Formats: sequence, C-alpha cells, structure tokens
Amino acid sequence: MKRRFLPVFALALFAVSSTYAQTPGDAYIFAARSPETGPRMMGMAGVGIAGVADYGALRTNPAGLGYFSNSEIGGSLHTLSATEDAQYFTGIRTSSAAEADVRATRLSNLAYIQKLPTSQGSFVLGLAFNQVNTFDRNLAFGGTNATNSISTSFLPDPNEFTVEEDGDGYSPNFYSDIPQLAYDGGAIEFLFENIGTNDGLFYEAVIPGTRIDQLGDVLEKGRVNELNLGGAWEASQDVMIGISANFAFGSYNFENIYEEADAYGENTPEDYEVVLSDGSLFGFNRLLYEEGFEADLSGFNVRGGVSTTTLASGLRVGVLLETPTFYEIRENLYRELTTWFDEGGSLDATTNKEYEYELRTPWRIGGGASWEIGGFLLAGDLEYVDWSQMEFDGDAADGDLFRDLNKKVRDTMDPVWNMRFGAAYEFGDFTVRGGVATYPDPFDRNVSRGGGEADRDRRFVSAGVSYRFAPNFYVDAGWTRMKFNDEYTPYFHNVSDPPLVEESVTQHRFLLGVRIGF
Repeated sequence: MKRRFLPVFALALFAVSSTYAQTPGDAYIFAARSPETGPRMMGMAGVGIAGVADYGALRTNPAGLGYFSNSEIGGSLHTLSATEDAQYFTGIRTSSAAEADVRATRLSNLAYIQKLPTSQGSFVLGLAFNQVNTFDRNLAFGGTNATNSISTSFLPDPNEFTVEEDGDGYSPNFYSDIPQLAYDGGAIEFLFENIGTNDGLFYEAVIPGTRIDQLGDVLEKGRVNELNLGGAWEASQDVMIGISANFAFGSYNFENIYEEADAYGENTPEDYEVVLSDGSLFGFNRLLYEEGFEADLSGFNVRGGVSTTTLASGLRVGVLLETPTFYEIRENLYRELTTWFDEGGSLDATTNKEYEYELRTPWRIGGGASWEIGGFLLAGDLEYVDWSQMEFDGDAADGDLFRDLNKKVRDTMDPVWNMRFGAAYEFGDFTVRGGVATYPDPFDRNVSRGGGEADRDRRFVSAGVSYRFAPNFYVDAGWTRMKFNDEYTPYFHNVSDPPLVEESVTQHRFLLGVRIGF
C-alpha cells in the first residue's frame, strides 16, 4: 500500500513520557516475594521469624542461626509448574476459555553454615544463595470481537501530534511512540484531506463494527535471587542477635504477542472497507503486534533480628527489621507492528529503547512466635509492609515522570499484613510439616487495574517431610501451592469498553534438598 503525498518517516525516538514501561504494578512484581526458602521452611509456608536453625534464617530472621548446634552444608533443586485458566470477554461481553502452563527446574538454594568455637554462648556465620521469587507465567486467550480493535487504541490524542506542511502536501509529526509506530506500521492512516474541517485526521485500520478474531499470548519468566552473608551470636543467655547483608540479583522478561484478523476473510462487507483518495482499497486483513521488555535487577539490603527463649518453657519469639532494597534496574524495551491489507501488501515498523532507573522497596517489620512440646511444633509470623512507601528514582531530567509515578504509588497502594502459620511433628527419623500463608493485594480495592475487580490476594498451602538417613545427613522435601486471580487488558486507550481477560492462576513448587552436618 502507498501513502499519497506523504513522505516516509523514520521511527522517532521514544518521548520521555513513554520511555519508561514501569508502573506501580510492574514494580510490585519485582519487589514481591514468595514466603518460603528452602525445603524445610517451604513445608511450613515460610514461617521462621521466631528463629529457626536453618539456612533459610538468613532470609526470615538471621538470629535463628544462633541455634545451630553444629556446622552444615545444604542445598536444593526447585521444580515449578504454573497453570492459568483464562476467560476472555470482548466488547459485546461474549467469552471464550483458554488454558496455558509453564514449567521450570532450577537451583533454588545453596548454603554453608559455620559454627565457631566459643568459651560460652553461640557464634555462627552463614553464607547462602536463595531464590526469593519466580516470575514464570503463561497466559493465552482468544475470541471474536465485533465492537472494537487494538488499532483504535493507537489513535493519537490531540497533544501527541502536529500537522506540518511541506512541498508534497501535509504530514503528521508525532510526539508519542505508540502513534508513530502505528502510523509507520499501517495500523492507522492520516487523512490530509480533512485538514481545516471538523472531521477526524486519522482513522484506524479496523473500522469500528468490523468482526475480527483476536488472539493473544503473554509470557513472563525470570527470577530474583539473594546472596546472603550473615551471622548470629548469643548476646546474653538464650537471647540471639543476628544480622545479614543481602545482595539481590535477577532478571524479568515480559513478552506479549497479539494478533487480529478479519473474521470475514475475503467476504468483508463493503461498509467495513475504505476507499482512499487515489481509488485504492484500504481493506484490513491481519495485524500482528509484539511488545516486551527484559529487565536486569541488582539490589542490596540489610536484615537484622532478635530471638529469645526466655519468656516461657517451649516458647520462642523473635522480631525482624529489614531495610528497603535499593534496586538498580536496566531495561530493554521493544515493539513491533505489522499490518496486512487485502490490497496493497503490508507495512511494518519496529522500535526499541534501553534505559535505567532506580527502585526503593518499603521497609519490612515482622514478629513471630513458636511453641514446641515433645515432638510437636506450632509457629506463626506476622509481617508489615507499607507498599505506599515504594519509590522510583532516576535521571534528574525525568523528574516529572518519577514524581507522577511516586504519586500514583501513594494513591493506589496500601500497607498490608502478611501472615504465615505452620506446624511440624517429629517422630523417629521422620519430620512432617504443613502450613498456610496469605499475602494480601496491596492495591486499593477501589482502584481498578484492568476493568474488573480481581481478587489478587496470594494464598499458599504447603507440606513437607524430612528423613534422617544418618546422624548428620538429612533429605528434605517441600511443596507449596499458590493461587490468586488476576486480570489483563490487551488494550484500553480511546476504547470505551475494552476486552478483558479474567485469569485464575495456580502455581505449584516442589523443592528437594539435602543437609550434611559436621
């Protein structure tokens, strides 16, 4: 297809207002954590603030290291299975169901614990690698829509373009990356003949009312790990104090492949075709839009805690204070768009951008207690996180952008109380465990993030078992299931009733590890 009187435009650089893909929701994905680390703690849903003699204490409460009776090495492998059931609602509220799943196996934990000789009390050092979050998800959806199209969402707002006159006629000059990409990729067209009239200057490739088939596939993958270096000592009898320095690192990859196709095929009604000023037919056939970004994360925080058994026989209590994690994030964003027409071939466009910014997560404050009698243990944790204190920062030239992002964080995110409860029973060489946890959604329930009101509270159920093969040789297994609901909107800008994907997400994680004492 040829554009009459219009020069060929190279893709513009991203405007500052659109270079940063981040939203409070994206930052929450980076900063959120799974409650468990290591097979033993996974079996009890991550409970451990009271103080546990396990390498996972470097993450839950470093003071727990003080209860080690000997040195130890250990590690585990992680297997994940995530399933998403999706219901796709189009503008006319029809729906279709789809299911997608993803699997992964990785190293989850590796630790070395050294108990140092002392004349009295306890002094223990620990070094560990722990996976603290995984992002693996896959969403697939599809359906027929006769109400709207993604091409409508590409139409520019009045402040996103100007019209320039040159020797060949008129042409648009865009200030925003999405309309520029859509124009170069054939998803929107400029009507120079409407200049000076009250008619619109742009129209979309898919005329409203055209019956189209829509398909989408969204893939998320990656993980965040911590390298923990810490220690604990017995400050006074039965009072342990611990501290750890934690270096976070990882990556997150988001890929979205979205396609629209004319459901009529070659039998498209004339009302849904446009005749250009040169007499050629602007008949939509198919559109393919791909976008994604890859983020590399690195950060640092400090974790400190106290644990004591002085209050009552069999009772252990602890408190934890964790500084914000100061992340540096580097991202590479890309977008690709291709539009095919019944006559005139196709147009395509590509753009990408690299950028950096900083993210500061909230403080974390927690308390926990455990009670042990005979071979039975019952424990619980309560953790407070004020997500409204999360903060973006970056280049001073982008100050307005970050002020707007931080205001949105304060306006849409709330404090939460994360709760974990677990139990264990030891008989002979076996120990069995179970637990539950709930991590509330920090986003204000009065603020919609996609057109609906999904319950995004994350709920966990866990179980585990350990077997002692020799006095200092253990095999540990842990399993947890996480469930929550979510929503995804393929597009919404300039669309009054955008399509909506309602998701039910189930994630199973299984850890198998060994511990060797010496």
